[in-house]
Amino acid sequence: MTHPPRACHWTRRPRLFLAATAAAALALVSCSSSGSQSTSSPTSSTTTSSPTSTSSSTTTAASGDSSASSASSPESESSAGPVSSGGQPAAVNTGKELTWALADTPRTLFAPTNFSTGGSLVMSLIQGQIQNFDTKGALQPGIATATKAVSPTEYQYTIGAGNRFSDGTPVTAADVAFSLNLHLDPKIASQEASLMSSVKSVSAQGTIVTVTLSKPDSLWQYLPAALTGYVYQEKSVKANLASYGTPQTLPVGSGPYKVSEYLPDSRIVLDRNPYYAGKQTQFDKVTFQIIPDDQTRLLALQSGKIDGTFDVPGSGFKKWSSLATVQTIPELRWRGLTMDMTQKPFDDIHVRRALYYATDRAGITAGLAPGLGKVSTTINDPAIFAGALDQATIDNGYQQIAAFDYNVEKAKAELAQSSVPQGFETTLNVPADSATIGKIAQVVVQNWAAIGVKLKLNPMPGGPRFQVILDHGPNLGVQIIGNTPDAPDPVELINQYFSTTQAAKGGNNSSNLKDPAIDALIEKAQSATDAKAQAQIALQAQALASQQIPVIPILWGDSAMAVKKAWSADAPGAFYSSTVWINVLKPN
Repeated sequence: MTHPPRACHWTRRPRLFLAATAAAALALVSCSSSGSQSTSSPTSSTTTSSPTSTSSSTTTAASGDSSASSASSPESESSAGPVSSGGQPAAVNTGKELTWALADTPRTLFAPTNFSTGGSLVMSLIQGQIQNFDTKGALQPGIATATKAVSPTEYQYTIGAGNRFSDGTPVTAADVAFSLNLHLDPKIASQEASLMSSVKSVSAQGTIVTVTLSKPDSLWQYLPAALTGYVYQEKSVKANLASYGTPQTLPVGSGPYKVSEYLPDSRIVLDRNPYYAGKQTQFDKVTFQIIPDDQTRLLALQSGKIDGTFDVPGSGFKKWSSLATVQTIPELRWRGLTMDMTQKPFDDIHVRRALYYATDRAGITAGLAPGLGKVSTTINDPAIFAGALDQATIDNGYQQIAAFDYNVEKAKAELAQSSVPQGFETTLNVPADSATIGKIAQVVVQNWAAIGVKLKLNPMPGGPRFQVILDHGPNLGVQIIGNTPDAPDPVELINQYFSTTQAAKGGNNSSNLKDPAIDALIEKAQSATDAKAQAQIALQAQALASQQIPVIPILWGDSAMAVKKAWSADAPGAFYSSTVWINVLKPN
């Protein structure tokens, strides 16, 4: 998901990302919140609603959404999940309002059509989720009050009672199944489809939602707490699918807020959802102001026109820290380039190695986030392994990765051995709504020019630019990537960028790397039930992939949250964008 680079406190980062790992996936897992839970299977008929079908699915038992806070509140780490067993909870006005800045308008407020951090920040306050992440990355109850891993390929979720959408209608298990099936429907072409590639079917029976996988997948256990876990009202989506989540058709959710105003390039206003059954949030109203310019955003924060933002530019981190209260967030973000290994001249390893040598990764990192970023050697930030492996094992695993530090002479020598010794010309699509990626691209243009490679930049809106990768047509050329893991799973990004299954329509493997040995390691890691074994296999897979140079890794970076000087905030956690993150804010 696209977001500015985050400030990196490498030696002091919380090391708890894998507290809940694949080791627990095959155990009987039951997450219960303060209400009662049901583990019995009702006798009603099974429903498998298709998002694009015309008839609504039915279930004999109405169930409720309990998508309460997923990030911990200042008072409690476990404040996620429902606290009301039914009816309309009485919302008590606090008299507090929050004004938060976004750098750009979310393309939509509908996850299948907007896989982005900025969009998720808003959606997480509206929709309600099947499960939630707390600030340590551990799973907490949400709409599902109990979870059971029946087998390595079957999961059951008990949907809690008494939770309602913002129009007052109950959230049912059928709504939950429908929401997950949105990402499986090829007619919808969800931008999250690649995350769900191992899901075979989703069905609802009474209050139970059953997810069946085609093969074991360590990532699945976390997806109900990510963007893929947002729950939508089936009837409203089906009636307005083409425009859902836009200003023309506002989304209906069961989270703490509902959308009252959506003005592109201006603001999005959220008011309380009077039917929200979770723990009450501290703000009666949340207004997102769209402020693209970094300096204008900082001035608005200083003057009190906004209360905070996640859009703190890495290059201005030190300045912002002196003028506001800034909280660094370990986001595990990777930025780099992919090269289509099936397209000339990128099918030539000498070309790929030359471009790697020619890219001043250290210079880019220092310029974008001086002292706050770290030069990367692969996709996974080493910190994602910290909950499963000791530091010496992690360090040894990263020493096995092939890396080619900036050296113009070596770059020229590699190009001289290639199929294009005199250089060549190529184009790079650049998301126009990401200033950070734009700056990286400008440096790469200059770097590659030094060895006779002319790189032309083609600015595009972020959504269509990402869709080019997902459409996965021929000749993807060079693509610039900014991505974070959606869960504390070290296999996720390796699978997304190095697996043959992802080198296809809907997949993220824009280098088109296809290697049976790497695929075998990825599948072995996905099915591992021991977190340590899984992490060690993942280290092997990324090291093996590096030998073929499918990517030019540039940096790993965290991000930052800034609030007014008088305010403070708890650390929101690596996966904050899909949580009720406002609970970590502490107004004066």
